[in-house]
Amino acid sequence: MAWTCPACGHANGDGAVCDACGVARRWHDDPPLDLPRAPAWHELSASWLAGMWGGLTAAGALALALPPLQAAIGLDLRWIALEVALAGAATWSSLQEAWFAKRFNQARVEAPTTVRTGRPFELTLTLVPYERVEPVDVTIELVDRYYADVERRGRKQVETRQRLVERVVLERGARLAGRREHGYRAAFDAPFPSTVHEHLGAKITASILEPLGFLVPGLRHYAENLREHGGFYVRATVRSGIFRRRFEQRVIVVHLGATIEFG
Repeated sequence: MAWTCPACGHANGDGAVCDACGVARRWHDDPPLDLPRAPAWHELSASWLAGMWGGLTAAGALALALPPLQAAIGLDLRWIALEVALAGAATWSSLQEAWFAKRFNQARVEAPTTVRTGRPFELTLTLVPYERVEPVDVTIELVDRYYADVERRGRKQVETRQRLVERVVLERGARLAGRREHGYRAAFDAPFPSTVHEHLGAKITASILEPLGFLVPGLRHYAENLREHGGFYVRATVRSGIFRRRFEQRVIVVHLGATIEFG
């Protein structure tokens, strides 16, 4: 299809580039967004955290490999192995955070906060990369998170569980153009809230563990997750190579019948 270059006014044929000024037709049809430059690695706090945790991981691994160093530290081998595992997990988490902050200027998920059972609702994922990113996989899921009572060694305990309600794969090995907005949509039917989304025992356990967070930060995080676990969540997963980022939003499902139920 013939087109006229907006930059110089030259009439072109069906080519992808203007014959007169050399500007690509796509540049005018889909102009790039005015974004700041991508941050450098040293400008990201996650990069420094990855370096710190990586150093602790390497130090712990060295202690495991050298018995004289173990004796000098004075810690049991199991504690050193635990430190290596935890520091290694923190290193990987920080690396993923730094990678995503360097690649994407924006990433947001939008979904309704409340929907009635049986009604369709839509999730929207928007990605704006600084530069071209490939290959990219995009998956949207609806997840039911609930509580379950289990008995172990004669004692009743509460466990947090989840089940996948539905999954939609929107991209597989795609190429995302830099400085452009990429939008994805997925529609689901709101399920009936048939699992236990509220649990008194979980709330009591969270209330007990939360004050101990100043001593063990992980307990505070666990308590927050335990308190907010139950319900339906929409989850968008963006993966590129070995790196992955998840975005979640809770959707309250309401059933209006002989009884009013929430999930």
